[in-house]
Amino acid sequence: MIDAAKLFKALACAAALAATGPAAMAADFPTKPIKLVVPYAPGGTIDIVGRLLAPKLNALLGQPVIIDNRPGGGTMIGANTVARAEADGHTLFLGSNAAFTISPQIMPKVPYDPLHSFAAIGTLASFPNIILVTPQSPYKSIADVVQAARASPGKLSYASFGIGSTAELSGEGLKVASGAEITEVPYKSGNLCVQAILSGEVSFGFDTAIGSVQRVQSGQLRALAVTSPKRLPALPGVPSIAEAGYPGTEVVAWIALFAPAATPAPTLKKLEGAFEQLMKDPEIQKKLAEMGIEVSFLDGQATMQMMRDEYARFGKLIEKAKIHAAE
Repeated sequence: MIDAAKLFKALACAAALAATGPAAMAADFPTKPIKLVVPYAPGGTIDIVGRLLAPKLNALLGQPVIIDNRPGGGTMIGANTVARAEADGHTLFLGSNAAFTISPQIMPKVPYDPLHSFAAIGTLASFPNIILVTPQSPYKSIADVVQAARASPGKLSYASFGIGSTAELSGEGLKVASGAEITEVPYKSGNLCVQAILSGEVSFGFDTAIGSVQRVQSGQLRALAVTSPKRLPALPGVPSIAEAGYPGTEVVAWIALFAPAATPAPTLKKLEGAFEQLMKDPEIQKKLAEMGIEVSFLDGQATMQMMRDEYARFGKLIEKAKIHAAE
């Protein structure tokens, strides 16, 4: 015969354990190395940021932080790796617009839901692209480029760093806003874009701020504009794209951190607090500023809202510009 008192006690203990489980997990977290999945090859902007943050996060949480580079698929390979990972906070995704608000709207097959397969931990930083020409180029401004493109439709070309990149959105946005016919030439990286600009393969091109701030400062390249709503502190003499005559075409790349959607809320909160603390580190802020990256921490909830808004805004541009990847 079942002892009712013992049964009640057992059920009460089980309920207490269930109620305190997530909190206990967060208190113990992390219990093993943290894998930081980067959807680009080593040496890219987000990879550099990840490697800057990794030792600091190790010191803060007491576990090694391993960078796991998973390039390809318009960043969707890396994103899908994390979407399918165990939701315990030990596998994280260091991603950007591409994986969430761009590639899923232009790729024919998307293996995850960009707005529901992940839990945002927070936005860490942001940076614009720079529109670049050689110092010998006849184009001194965006207006010069647009005027030349209108005079000779299809003759001018620009280098982007890939289908689904923020560079492509910037270039196609400029084309839509100006009505100019300019041919996109996609490359696999910002470095290849720079080589194409310097060699004369294209009329102008894009690179990230981290890739070419120093090239502009040294005189190797000339900047026509930055794609952010305001000027870049590292290049105070270069106009924003709005100042250059095309407000509404701003495209700013952001870097944010994500975990699988089912990750317990206490674990997410602990990670959010850790990364917010990291982004206040003067050394990190100084190093990022030198690369043209602005620290702009947003918590997980604000990050998800920002993504929803951007998904809708970029979706309209993608539809209008007829941007799509090949089947």
